[in-house]
Amino acid sequence: MSNTEENKSIFTGSKQYLEKSFLEELSYKIWSTKGARFEADNRLTKVSKMSNISLAILSAYLIIAGLISVYNINSEIQFHLINYVVTALSIILLVLSQYENSQNYNLRARDFHNCGLELGSLYNQLRIFKTLDEASSNDEKKAFAIKLSNEYQAILCKYENHLPIDYDNFKINHRDYFKEMKNNEIAKIKRRNFWVRYGWYSLIIILTPLIIITLCLI
Repeated sequence: MSNTEENKSIFTGSKQYLEKSFLEELSYKIWSTKGARFEADNRLTKVSKMSNISLAILSAYLIIAGLISVYNINSEIQFHLINYVVTALSIILLVLSQYENSQNYNLRARDFHNCGLELGSLYNQLRIFKTLDEASSNDEKKAFAIKLSNEYQAILCKYENHLPIDYDNFKINHRDYFKEMKNNEIAKIKRRNFWVRYGWYSLIIILTPLIIITLCLI
C-alpha cells in the first residue's frame, strides 16, 4: 500500500491491518492476542499476590484489635464498640476469603500463559511461512491461511477471554506499533490498571486500621 493510499485509509493506526491481506490481518490478530494473554497472566499473578497479602494483613488487624479489649490497654475505650467492629470485619473477611479463593487467580493466570505460548507457536509458523515460502501459490497460501485460522479459533475456544485492560497494557508496552495512542489516553489506562491490580486491596490495607483507630479515639 502506498503512502497516498494509507492517507486515504478509513482506518487509523493498527486498524489499517484490516485493509491488508488476510495473512497480514491474521498475523496481527495472533500477535496482539498473544501479547494480551501474557498481560492477563501478569495481571492475575499480581492480583493473586495482592489478594493474599491484603487478606493476611486484614487478619492481623483483627487479631490486634481484639487484643485491645483483652489487655484493657485504655479504660476509656468503648470495648463493646471495638468488639462489634472486629466481629463485623471478621464476617467480611470470611466472605472475602471465600470469594477470592473462588476466583482461582493462579490457575487462570497459568491458563492465560499457556494460551500465549500456543498462540506464540502459531505466530512462529506464520512468520516462517511468510519468510521461507514467498514463492507459494495462491492455493497453498489459501490452504495455509484456512488451517492457521482454524487453529487460532480452536485455541481461543479453549481459554477464557482476556479483559480490555490487558489489550490496553499490551499497546502501552508496544508504543512503537501503536503510535496513535495519546498521552492522556495512556495516563487513563495506567490509572485504571492500578485500580484493577491494586486499588481494592489497597483500600482494605489502608481503611481497616483507620476505622479501628477512629473507634479507639471516640
